[in-house]
Amino acid sequence: MRFTKATLLVLSIIALLSLTMFLTGCSLFQASTTTVTSTSTTQSTTATTQATGTGSPPDTGAATFRANAERTGVYPSGGPTQASGILWKFQTGNTTNGIPWSCPAVYNGVAYFGAADNYVYAVDVLNGQQRWKFKTGRPVWSSPAVADGVVYIASDDAYLYALDLQTGIEKWKFKTLFGIVSAPLVANGMVYIGSGDGYLYAIDAQAGTEKWKVGAGHAVNSSPAVSGGIVYFGGADKALHAIDAQTGKEKWQLPTGAVIWSSPAVSDGVVYVGGYDTFLHAVDAQTGASKWNFKTGDGVVSSAAVSNGTVYIASRDNYLYAVDARTGQQKWKFQTGDDQSGDDLTCSPVISDDLVYIGGPDSYLYAVDSRTGQQKWKFKLDGKIRASLTVAGGTVYAGSLDGYLYAVK
Repeated sequence: MRFTKATLLVLSIIALLSLTMFLTGCSLFQASTTTVTSTSTTQSTTATTQATGTGSPPDTGAATFRANAERTGVYPSGGPTQASGILWKFQTGNTTNGIPWSCPAVYNGVAYFGAADNYVYAVDVLNGQQRWKFKTGRPVWSSPAVADGVVYIASDDAYLYALDLQTGIEKWKFKTLFGIVSAPLVANGMVYIGSGDGYLYAIDAQAGTEKWKVGAGHAVNSSPAVSGGIVYFGGADKALHAIDAQTGKEKWQLPTGAVIWSSPAVSDGVVYVGGYDTFLHAVDAQTGASKWNFKTGDGVVSSAAVSNGTVYIASRDNYLYAVDARTGQQKWKFQTGDDQSGDDLTCSPVISDDLVYIGGPDSYLYAVDSRTGQQKWKFKLDGKIRASLTVAGGTVYAGSLDGYLYAVK
């Protein structure tokens, strides 16, 4: 397997090195009892919510990473069938690797996301104007979740933050032992999140207090999925885990051949997850028994999208694959452009209506017919695309390594 020059490798090394140092009595992040000082800058405290009429808002289903608790990557509000251009682009305070991983949550006309300049941003989706920003202690690789008037997002400073939706003012923060890449998931009054300290945490969503934690032995950079009262996550311990969502008791674990960065996707009683072992794994959600494995040409960092009996997964071999959910047989594959730096495809595919959207290391956004694998359009941004995309209200939101968040219609 070839090594990528992307930020992914740096983050992976940091996470694994952090755990090793912790076990030997050292701390990569020099954790102490001193509280990290956080500030919130409010640009418009009187901004009104986008009018949505009597039906569902146009960004329904976009308020959490991968669209839902099952992390299937299916966005119901519809994306652009043709890319007419950039609606706006928002510049963060860091134009070098500014938004490599944080995937925006879009809710009631506002996009929420984090960046490498240590800030969490709230941006109006109509005009790209900042509503507020919140400063954390280190870069923000995690993707946010919005629920009950709160934005939940984690930082490399080892904290999970709960921020007021309208103002960005901190409500509470929860400290883990090391930096966090995992995206939080809010379900049944709890927030589930993995940490580089090797634990999956369940935290009371209102109080910010720990309910339980489960050790995986190594960094948990995978973002958890919840389905049927079970939390699923992968880890650097090379295993897929299933945990009772209320008690934290492990139900089963399935060893794989390598580290799991991908977030599991759960559909029709099956968990789909990719691994560095080059495979997409299909696992029985109740028993943990392997159903099938699909081999790609390189390691899998991206998370799977699942819709209408098909699983879509991207591999570092720069192909997007469509795989039959029942048999594990390939339906089609689509090649994204491979830029000359040797970087690999890490963006996770998302689905809306009959299109699969994905971003590449060649700086292109692609829209592909979900049934045939034929390209419908592609649109070039000014930087490489690493993070998962968000689709809401006929717009694709993409964070780029040039430090901008793009809204493409």
